[in-house]
Formats: sequence, C-alpha cells, structure tokens
Amino acid sequence: MKSHTAENAVSRAGTEGVPLREDACDASQGLVCAVVVAYYPDEEFKTRLRGLLPQVARVVVVDNTPAEGVVRQLDLPGDAANIHLVSNRANLGISAALNQGLHYALSAGCKWALTLDQDTQCFPDMVSTLLGVSQACSLAPAVIGGNYLDPRSKHPKVPIGEAATFLVQKTVITSGSLVDVRLALAIGGFREDYFIDQVDHEFCLRARAHGHQVIISRKPVMTHSVGESGGVRLPLLGALPNHPPVRKYYIARNTVVTVMTYWRREPDWCLRRLARLLLGLGGMALLEKQGFAKVRAFAGGIADGLRGRMGPCTRESVLRPRSGIS
Repeated sequence: MKSHTAENAVSRAGTEGVPLREDACDASQGLVCAVVVAYYPDEEFKTRLRGLLPQVARVVVVDNTPAEGVVRQLDLPGDAANIHLVSNRANLGISAALNQGLHYALSAGCKWALTLDQDTQCFPDMVSTLLGVSQACSLAPAVIGGNYLDPRSKHPKVPIGEAATFLVQKTVITSGSLVDVRLALAIGGFREDYFIDQVDHEFCLRARAHGHQVIISRKPVMTHSVGESGGVRLPLLGALPNHPPVRKYYIARNTVVTVMTYWRREPDWCLRRLARLLLGLGGMALLEKQGFAKVRAFAGGIADGLRGRMGPCTRESVLRPRSGIS
C-alpha cells in the first residue's frame, strides 16, 4: 500500500539528553508520547498541557499555525523539558502533523502515541485507563480510543463501564486515542492527502483491513466536543456537528473517497456514513446558519471526491464564501 507518511522527517532535536518519564506509565506496556496538534490554540492550551505532563513520557506539540506560530509565544509549563515543539509555520493539515508526531514518538523510543486535539480536556487517569484496556485486550490493538463526555450534552460516546472494559469499534476519533506507533507507520500512517476530516476513520478502517483491532474504552477519559454548537440532530443518526463551509467540503470529499475505498470490506459502516452525509445535507440547508454556502461547499467536496481531487481545498467559492442566504 502506498505510504502516506510525511515526506519531511520531523526534527529529532530534543530527543537526546532528556530523560523519559518511565514513572508516568506502565513500562511493561511501553512508553507513551502525547501528540498534540495545535492551530491558533486558546489561552487555556498551556493549562491542558500541564495536566497532561504527569501522565506521559513525552509531549510533542505540532504547531500548524501559519507564520511564526502561536505555541512558541505561550508561556509553557515550567516542566517543559519533556515538551518538544515542531513549528511548521504553515497549516500542513492534521494528518501531516499527526505523522510528524508519530515519527517523533518513534525516535523517542515510545510504543504508544496518544493523539489529542488542542481543546480536549484529559482526565487525570486517562493514560492509565487506556493502558489497562490494552492489557485486557487479548489481541494487540492498533488503536485504543477513549470514551468521552460531550460537555454540551453530558452524554458519553459509548455506554459507560468498568475501567478495563472496552468495545470493539470500526472507527474511533483521533483525539484521546492510543495509537501503536510502529504499527501505524507500517501501514502508511495517516493519509496526508485528506488534509483534515475523516482522517481518523480512514486510518481505523485501513488498520482493520490489515487485520488489526480498533477498540474503545468504556470508562470516560476526557471531555471532548465535536464541531461547534448549533449542529443538527437526526433520528437514528444522532448529532451532526456544526462546521464552517470549508469543513463541510472536506467532510463530504473525504467521506466519498473513504466509502469508495472500503465499501466492499465495510459495507454497513459505509452505508451508515453515506446516510449521515446525505440526510445531513438537508438538515444543513434548512437548519444551519450559512446554509447556502455550506451546501455549495458540500457539493464541491462530493465532486472533488468523485474525481479524486485531494489535498488542501483550492476552491475559491469554499475558501471565501459569499455572504447571502443563511
């Protein structure tokens, strides 16, 4: 399979001479490196980092904020010796940033990468819970997703259970997932031509296609919001997150490409995903703000997905939508 790892190897600076925090995780399960992708992070970002430090051996922050970046300007926690910053000075997309993080974790000798969004609030026992799940799973999983509470609805992603219990899943979200570093790189890493959206789902389906398990903890390990407030909730399909037009483009395009790739192997997942996509189109047009701009972006995404036109969006109508029908 074609490799999707980053062409430019991540800088190895900062991996030498910094002791790994073996006390931060179960050494028998391998060290954990947190990979946090940043893009214009808020002021609370450093507080969330501080809460993460005691749980992991290393933290690598991949800053996709253009120009000089933002993370470098923040007053990072005092215990910053185990924090490594990769400043891209451009938005390379979440998949490229995740691949940079995987390469850093590999160079640091870590078995697991804990992939995180910049706004995810981790619980203090997050890593120990996920490592406990890895021990409880008889087949070595490629990805261990973390159950989470939505701060708006207060509902968990999956039914809550005991700490070491888990459910087998077809896909899990990127944030709050333990990813087996060597295995992830062996199957090609995250698809960089997706840029953003559906990156996690495609990776999980590819891992399953290679015979690996994808599971999720039943114990919540974080609070996490998907999209902005004001999304649409549909019967049977659940909540559809509210996103700006450009994100609707990527969601539509990358869903089409993922379905075309995996429909034979994962027909039930693909049918459900298509249903969410198409029914969500109606709800988006009728109930969400910027409905016209979102529908136009959505249609452009479907067209580009069918053509196989990948990478960063170049459609001016999507990047700079006209104000008009809302």
